[in-house]
Amino acid sequence: MDLLKLRSSRLHAISPMALTGADRAALLAPEAVRWLPPGFQRLETDEDRAALIEGLAKDADIAVWADEAGLAVGLLILSFAVASPADRTHSTRHLGYLFAPAAWGQGYATEMLQALQSLFRGQDVMLSGGVMQENTASARALLKAGFTAGPVQDGGEVIYTWSARL
Repeated sequence: MDLLKLRSSRLHAISPMALTGADRAALLAPEAVRWLPPGFQRLETDEDRAALIEGLAKDADIAVWADEAGLAVGLLILSFAVASPADRTHSTRHLGYLFAPAAWGQGYATEMLQALQSLFRGQDVMLSGGVMQENTASARALLKAGFTAGPVQDGGEVIYTWSARL
């Protein structure tokens, strides 16, 4: 899957290898990763942040969202719902994303989700993403994009799904 082909009206995907240390610091700022799993927390140095992104790239398809000026504003992570990353044929893709705090409230998540849905529409793919109950902005973006909320899981996570085979 070539996520680097993704485009929206104001955003385009770039390689995570193009990130600078300042980009990584903005994208992985504590407030940006507040609702994400423990591995995203307490990234104190640029080496920590770079290692996280490199590790993600080994097990998932990832892309950075850049705005019209080329500024990195978001990170998209699509992993496979299988035990082995070598088996990339499974139809469920786990969706993860974050945006730098400076990009919040500008509709970028909606644009990113629409671009991703356009990429998969008509295929036998299910997008699935977990959101902590308190993360109301992400929940709203997913619902606006047509994702369906599941029940609240232990720990307060809600799984949202969207089928590309409409």
